[in-house]
Formats: sequence, structure tokens, C-alpha cells
Amino acid sequence: MPDLERLAQAHRIPLTWMIGSITYLVSDVAFYNAYHASNGDDIEVMPDAFLIWTARSLFPWYVPAVSIEGAGRERHAASAFWGITWNSHSIDGTSDYGAPWGTYCADPASYKRPDPSGACDRLAFEWTARDLTRAYLSGHEEYFSTDPDDLHHAGFDTPSARKYAREVIDAYAAAGETQPIVVVSQQETYESRYEGDDAILDALYGQAVADGMHAMTLRRAAVQARAFSAAPRAIAFPFLPGGRDIQSPLVRYESMYPATIDYHDSRAGMTFLAGHLLPTRVFHYADYPKSAFNVPLPELSQKRTPTLIGARIGNGKLVLRFQAPVSLRYGIALWSEPSRLKLSGPGVTFAGRAGAVIAFDLHAGENEVSISCGACSDNVLAYAT
Repeated sequence: MPDLERLAQAHRIPLTWMIGSITYLVSDVAFYNAYHASNGDDIEVMPDAFLIWTARSLFPWYVPAVSIEGAGRERHAASAFWGITWNSHSIDGTSDYGAPWGTYCADPASYKRPDPSGACDRLAFEWTARDLTRAYLSGHEEYFSTDPDDLHHAGFDTPSARKYAREVIDAYAAAGETQPIVVVSQQETYESRYEGDDAILDALYGQAVADGMHAMTLRRAAVQARAFSAAPRAIAFPFLPGGRDIQSPLVRYESMYPATIDYHDSRAGMTFLAGHLLPTRVFHYADYPKSAFNVPLPELSQKRTPTLIGARIGNGKLVLRFQAPVSLRYGIALWSEPSRLKLSGPGVTFAGRAGAVIAFDLHAGENEVSISCGACSDNVLAYAT
């Protein structure tokens, strides 16, 4: 704990100490009080009445704001909760595959999907921020993340891990220039045992400060994130080399090192590979009325996936024709700087400056989708297949 605190204070980054043990809570009272006074640190605890009562008794500044819902057990969908392991298949006994990354307004009845009503009574935080491209392409989100220990497992040495951590943070900072986002950096005190962990975390904190990110506790983030976490979100994430070269058998792609766009709204989640007009996976959230910690959300099956049967461009319009087996939410990605395309209309979400996602509803049968694209021309889709 003193090692983590030293690094955080050097960069003026307040920490949230996430506590699931009465021993950790009562034996470190002096630490928490000192860190709160000197660095604005906070504490949050697991959803246990005795832990909450004890924390309130020991710390007059403690406010229960974010429930610490660890891996390997069911989530209680508190007003705000931490612990979603994005893209995971049974990591630490948890399968959160299909849940959105970052923060999202969770459905109280099915916490792995956004609330279809658009309300934000339940705010979900992910466990720790991932490299959205490498985690997806490799199938190893437990390797490519902002946790220094993960990078050792991924085959990075300390210098390359420092460089990679800075690049991951820089990619999120670039995305945050055009939309508000929350980036969680998590480190477990009992796992901080690898040589070089401190140096990696120091590089990560330093890059966040250099990029002008706003460092805050989970409690403050929960207040601010509610203002934007119900909105549709798209993020273009580059391919960042380093570590082991791993490809998931679940992901098929032609280009060697593609970037990705990850998108979700309250009705669907989609992932696009660089240059592709259509998503490589879709999560149709209406199909999942109940969540469980050890059950991933299934992708939209091939037999229910729409087929693009025609396209034309002209008069400031991009017109696409789809054949859809069922009614559903669907979308496309345009891999070009959105402002130059002069996109407008409902369903348009910019993915930073690298592209945009246009989401729309299809009914069963043949559909024609018209997209306002003032600067679209015959070659606008040169990089889309």
C-alpha cells in the first residue's frame, strides 16, 4: 500500500482503496486517514452491511457510493458498482463477454446490458481498462490491460510494458477529446509482486497526467459519469504492438494488424474491424432479460444476421439495402474522419476522428437505409468491405 500511494502522490492522483475484508479495513485505519488527508484518497467496500457500518464508524469522511462487486460471484446491481470484466470468458470464474466497456447505465434486471429505458439508476464500472483491440483480437483481455501484472503475463519486459502502458492511456486520451469517458486503472496490493510493476504504473500515471486526464476517485467519477453513460458511444482503438502475438480462434480478419471500433447503445453492442463496413460481432441486448456472473452474452447468430444486398451513393446520400431475417438494431462503420463526411441525422455516433458508427433499426424482410452524408462520393467507401 505505501508503494502504490507513493506513486499516486507523486502524480497527484487520488486512489480509491477497494476493500473486501474486515481485516484490511480495521488494521489500516491510520493509513486510510493519512492518505485521505494528504492525497484525497477514498475507500469503497463490498456490499456487506457490517463492512459498511464499520467503515462509517471508523471514517467520518466515508460515503458509500460505489459497491465493490468482485469477480467470481453474482453482482447485486447497486446504484453504482465496480467489477465488470470486459470481454471475458470465465476469467476468475466470471464471464462478462458482451457487456459494454468503460462505464454504462446498467439494466437493474440484467446488469450486463444497458438499461433499455435510458435511465441511469445503476452505473457500472469495468474492473480495469483494456486495450480494446488486442483484448478482442487475442481473446486474452487478462493480458492486454492497464494492470501492470497483466503485462508480465502477456510477455512484455519492463521497458516495453512502460511504453505499451503509455500508448494505451494515450489512445484513451485521444478518444476522450471528442467524448467523455472513464478509464479505470486497477492494481491489487497482493499482486504487486513483479519486478517492474512500480515502473509500469509510474509510466501509466505519468502519461495520464501528461495527456491532461482528470484524475478522481470512484465516488467522484460515479457522479460525473451518470451525465453521459446512457448515451451511445463509439471508440476507435488502434493496434498497439508488443508482448505475445496471439490471435483468438473466435476472430477472423484479413489484415495483419487491424484497429477496431467498439460501439454500444441501449439496444445493441457492435465491434468493427478496420476497413469493414459491417460489424464482426453484434450483441442484441433485447435478447438478454437476465444476467449471471458466469454466463456470457451470446453474439447474434449467423442465421439472424442481416445481409447487405445493395448500396449506392449520390446527392449527399448513402443508401444501403439490407435483407434482415428478424427485426433488430444494426449498424455500419465508416472509416473516415467524420467531420469531413458531413454526416447528420439520427443514429450517428463519432468514433473520435477515425470513423463513425451509424446505427438503425431493421424490420424482418428487405430494408432501405438512407444516411445523410453531404461529402460522400463514389470513393468514400474505398476502405470499407
